[in-house]
Amino acid sequence: MTRREGNLSSYAMLKLFETERLCAFVVDESSARQLFAYEMENRECFDQYAPQRNASYYTLANFQHICDKQVSLYEQRRKLPLVFSRKGYSAIVAQVYLSEITYGASYSARIGYSTAKRWQRQGFGSEAVKAVVEYGFEKLKLHRLEATIMIKNQASLEFATSLGFVQEGISREYLLVQGRWEDYYQLALLNEQHPLGTKG
Repeated sequence: MTRREGNLSSYAMLKLFETERLCAFVVDESSARQLFAYEMENRECFDQYAPQRNASYYTLANFQHICDKQVSLYEQRRKLPLVFSRKGYSAIVAQVYLSEITYGASYSARIGYSTAKRWQRQGFGSEAVKAVVEYGFEKLKLHRLEATIMIKNQASLEFATSLGFVQEGISREYLLVQGRWEDYYQLALLNEQHPLGTKG
C-alpha cells in the first residue's frame, strides 16, 4: 500500500523558495521525523551509493542529532540543508544540500542530492538540484560548486554533467560502500560556466 502524503498544515520548517512544482524548506529541529521517514523508505535505494553505516544510524534519535547539527552549520553559514516537497504536501521528494561552504578566497561549496525512489524519473530531483545550483550562484554568490560521485552511479554522473559539471579527477578508494572501497569522480561547476550564474 502506498503511504498517503500529508498536507502542509503541520510543517514547521522555514520555506526558502519555490520552484514550478516544489517547495524548498531549510532543515531544522522539527525535521527529524520527516527525514527519518524519507531515509527509511528509501534505504534500499540509497544504500547502494552511501557510506557504510551501522544500525544506530537508522534511529529517530540519531536523525534528531543530525538535524540539530545541520541547524548549527546553517546558522554558521557553513551549510545549506534543504528538503523539497510537492506544493501542498509534506512528504519529502528530494534532499539537496550545499556543504563546506567557504567564502574568503574561494567562495565554494560541495553539493549533494537524493530523490525518493517513488518520485524518480519524473523530473523532481532535477528541478530541485537546478534550483539549488542557481541559489548558490545567484544568492550566495559562490564561484565554484563541487560534486563527488561514485563511478558506478552513472545516472547521477550523467545528470551532473548535463548541468555543466566537469570531471576534474578520480579519488581512488574514496569511501567504503557495502563493504567495498569505491572510486569516485570529482567534478566541479564554475559560476561563469553556468547559464544561471552571476558571472562575477
